[in-house]
Amino acid sequence: PAVFSGNTAECRGFLFQVSLYIEMQPQRFPSERARVAFLISLLTGRALAWASMLWSVESPAITSFAAFTTRLTEVFGTSTSVTSTADQLLELHQGTDSVVDYSLRFRMLVAPSGWNEAALLGTYRRGLNQELQMAMAPYDDTLGLEAFIQRSIHLSQRLTAWRTPEAETTQVFPSTAPEPKPMPLGSRRLSPQEQKRQLASRACL
Repeated sequence: PAVFSGNTAECRGFLFQVSLYIEMQPQRFPSERARVAFLISLLTGRALAWASMLWSVESPAITSFAAFTTRLTEVFGTSTSVTSTADQLLELHQGTDSVVDYSLRFRMLVAPSGWNEAALLGTYRRGLNQELQMAMAPYDDTLGLEAFIQRSIHLSQRLTAWRTPEAETTQVFPSTAPEPKPMPLGSRRLSPQEQKRQLASRACL
């Protein structure tokens, strides 16, 4: 099959050729992941950049050929206007998602947007939750988009760890009463009367 760079007009034909090739030689692709890897090996340009992102974060899409081709068609197989992609980027916010999920959704829009790196980084920064925006404030745009994304993920993980209270371990020692001293063998406890007589006899000595 010919390589695919992300051209919308070529997407469906490319996927059709890849599917035929795999069907003709199934023994070469024993697993779903192997089929996805073969397809990715035929990508170039922005299509390869998009697929590399999914592979690096172990997206569930790379474990299923059908899921991967569906995602590829969603990104490169439909005539999404630049204006529509721009609107999606501007409306994208982290919300209740983790930073990893937010960055994944953001990266999916990077390839078809056509924006330069400075515009993308500024948009990514504004989409972060306020706490993380404050934590990332010391880092300016010269850091670069990918490095900025990785740093935001790292800081988010640290913030989550700081918010998790450590389990307090308190060592409890059992209270033990002092053991009574044993009485000498052959001894017996004196009655009050006998104790008085012994005291009186000692006083006379």
